[in-house]
Amino acid sequence: PNLQRVELFQGMVMEASSLPAVLVLDAELSKDLESRRLQNAAWRLSAKVAEAGSRERSEERDQPSSHLRSLHDAIGDSLDFTAVRYAWQSTGCQYDDLPTFPIRPDFATFRNALKPASECVVFDGCPEDPYHPSNTPIYQTATFVQPSASEFGPYDYTRSGNPTRTALEKHVAMLEQASAAFAFASGMAALHTVTRLLRAGDGLLVSDHICGGIRHLVKDCGRSGVDVKFVDTADLEAVKRALTPKTRLIHTESPSNPLMRITDLKALADLAHEHGAMLSVDSTMTPPVICKPMTLGVDIVVHSATKFFSGHADCMGGFVCVREQEVAKRVAFVQNAEGTSCSPMECFLFLRGIKTLYLRVQRAQENAIQVATFLMKYRPQYIKDVFFPIKACNTDAESLAVHESQCRGPGCVIVLTTGSMEFSQRLVDACRIFRTTVSYGSVNSLIGMPATMSHASTSDQTSVLPADLVRLSIGIESFHDLIADLEQAIKVAADEVVPDGNDKFDSTFDDLPVLPRMSTPPLNEDTAALLIKTKSGNDIDSRRLENAGWRTWAKARQSDSELDVSKDTTTKETTSQNSSEGDDEQPRQAPSKLQSLQTAIGARLDFNGIRFRWQASGDMYNELPTFPIRPNFATFENQLQPASQCVVFDGCPEDPVHPSNTPVYMTATFNQPSAFEFGPYDY
Repeated sequence: PNLQRVELFQGMVMEASSLPAVLVLDAELSKDLESRRLQNAAWRLSAKVAEAGSRERSEERDQPSSHLRSLHDAIGDSLDFTAVRYAWQSTGCQYDDLPTFPIRPDFATFRNALKPASECVVFDGCPEDPYHPSNTPIYQTATFVQPSASEFGPYDYTRSGNPTRTALEKHVAMLEQASAAFAFASGMAALHTVTRLLRAGDGLLVSDHICGGIRHLVKDCGRSGVDVKFVDTADLEAVKRALTPKTRLIHTESPSNPLMRITDLKALADLAHEHGAMLSVDSTMTPPVICKPMTLGVDIVVHSATKFFSGHADCMGGFVCVREQEVAKRVAFVQNAEGTSCSPMECFLFLRGIKTLYLRVQRAQENAIQVATFLMKYRPQYIKDVFFPIKACNTDAESLAVHESQCRGPGCVIVLTTGSMEFSQRLVDACRIFRTTVSYGSVNSLIGMPATMSHASTSDQTSVLPADLVRLSIGIESFHDLIADLEQAIKVAADEVVPDGNDKFDSTFDDLPVLPRMSTPPLNEDTAALLIKTKSGNDIDSRRLENAGWRTWAKARQSDSELDVSKDTTTKETTSQNSSEGDDEQPRQAPSKLQSLQTAIGARLDFNGIRFRWQASGDMYNELPTFPIRPNFATFENQLQPASQCVVFDGCPEDPVHPSNTPVYMTATFNQPSAFEFGPYDY
């Protein structure tokens, strides 16, 4: 008879005659730990025997005592993926019966003895690797060599499976206590796969406070014949009224993004199961160190891994975690067929991010409590409401009790209203440390207005979102600096103080001198007039002028004619300005050295505009800078606390697209302006 290997075989059916009969354990074994360990050991042992093809060894195993001893000997051995062979032609099984994703442990009934902080760190993603690396290797390969033309190894094509991705999926499944987890290229790809579990005629209930992206997606499900309804999932009575015999899936968030609505996940899961439906939860706001929805009866857990799992806003991905193996098979099929899996490099970055997940979230939650408490002090003068699941804020007592029963902390996202969209905009724009972005969950503190940013594309939802809504994602900086930043921003928004001109800690450091200094002679007398000697004083104005002089000189060196053009333009502007003031007889005058320098003060140092024309200017090659110019921090006094100094820094302030992280320049060389000019980088 055929044997369905439920525990590790993911539903793959093989003929028992292809394996030694005495090594097959009945699938009806009880679910106690020892039985499952024996079943697992039997599968590993049978795989080794089948590969070796040794009849003598098989006969020895026929004895009951020897059989039992062999199983005990195998218990605890790691599953050797490299020894697994799927000889589908010789065994008579169909190609479509092969596993759709690499085999791995089922963590649905797993109970980790470790504390949450240890769960994130104590994990070996590649126990079968012969070199035992401390970190999972990046298998940056598209294909894997197969044993033969009629056999498949554990991996064949990275779209279908990759060892780095398997390690990540195992770790995520362990954290979520899921049967299986799947890593996708983005959170939206993960959510799209969940909707693909439905068929035409099925019913889908979706929280009406869901994030903007999934709202767009589920609306499109109507084209496939899925009946989509939006309902307030925090109101169980409303959910009961919306349920129909065709409802197959309920999807929600708790807390919701961005309105912070709390849903009782256990009660909702029980209600869904009573009506034959599954419950899917987007748990991005509450990673597994805060909440494990599957322990509450949830069937599917989705994450935008770009947020907390990454933690550094440097990679993009999503997870789908499931508790039933039949659902796992369908998710694996859709992922493989549509090619939406996460790349090996991204998987490696997520594995790295998980190691600090607990520490980051714990610190951010502590900061968030301090920030939320501070914001409440400005009610009702400037702040109308603060939505954050702690007693001091505007979350109602019933919702707060539900949240505390299913989560280990309030989370790291705070939402507030001010009563005025204009005031909220001024507040956001006045922040220096908080970065204005559409995401959350980073080590950096972030700020945004969902109605005009992340949810602006969903017109029907922006109509119900307060226009003055501000979302704060709290990072790991010092909460003293975060509070100080918000306090000055509130005062600027209220016109109580004037902005001091500090450009949001953008790391341009215009007030600092630069190094290395150039001893290169100027091109002509005009550029000489723009140079300030390095013997200038150390006071702040002198250093600002010196830095501005360097920038002006560097720009002037781009071409011999640039200075003349600049003079003409400046003169015309001066004449035009004087004319507008009624002084038409004002004679044209070239700008003085001091005027030129003062005009340049505050301008960004444009690395891309710097040219070292060593041949034309008579420089010697060895006199060129030996490293790219940069600010001199010898006299720099940082205003931030040490915790913030490590986070608040922009490594690429001159980048035209303003990435949140410094780009990876994976290149050995840089193109040069010409054969006799060097740009800021060459090799």
